[in-house]
Amino acid sequence: MRVVTEHSPPGEYLDENGRVTGATAELVRELMRRVGAPGDISLVPWARGYRMAQKGPKVALFETTRSELREDQFHWVGPIKRITTGFFVRRDDGVAIQTLDDARSLDGICAYRGGSGGESLSALGFTNLEQPTMPEQCLEMLMHGRVDAWVTSDIGRLPLFDQSAYSADDVELAYITSIRYLYIAISRDTDKATVNLWQDTLDQMKTDGTLAHYYRGTYPDELIQALSQPGHPDLPWLQ
Repeated sequence: MRVVTEHSPPGEYLDENGRVTGATAELVRELMRRVGAPGDISLVPWARGYRMAQKGPKVALFETTRSELREDQFHWVGPIKRITTGFFVRRDDGVAIQTLDDARSLDGICAYRGGSGGESLSALGFTNLEQPTMPEQCLEMLMHGRVDAWVTSDIGRLPLFDQSAYSADDVELAYITSIRYLYIAISRDTDKATVNLWQDTLDQMKTDGTLAHYYRGTYPDELIQALSQPGHPDLPWLQ
């Protein structure tokens, strides 16, 4: 199996020696060791990795969002990540958002230009959007009170706090707009027995605390707790 990923800290990135590391990469490397897969993880541009996994032979790509459109293109092992997107607000402000329509009356929502969050809200007719060119500008705008909310994810926001004077605990998730589950996408030419071995081994790593060991201190506790349950979430297109 050839295992590939993209540059996406804190989950996957190159260390000073050119080795792929990060919380998710180390989890997958341990999974490879336990299933007896030779070789190591390669870091490639996302589009190239996606084409490799579509074509094969025997390619595993992570982290890949499992969706209805992609369902029949790959075998799926996971989930190894859950991304929760929504409106984040300053914890001390007491901003409450019960419905999506409540967000229309907020005094400004920041969503950086070109991001999927802003594009989705624009398509829904939101007129209170502030769209700077860089996501870190949204953090500054929120913390300085120039907007009431920031559209981001529980994972995507973390590196921005690491580069700022603020703590991730300074904000809280007030309303969820979407939850995505990310998997290892394995090329369809791979035999089912191999796919089952990877899935069964990953499930064991969840129940024995291995996933929590690699993820603790990097990802939110809520994410770790949710992913530590073996099996798959209720994906509507699989019903």
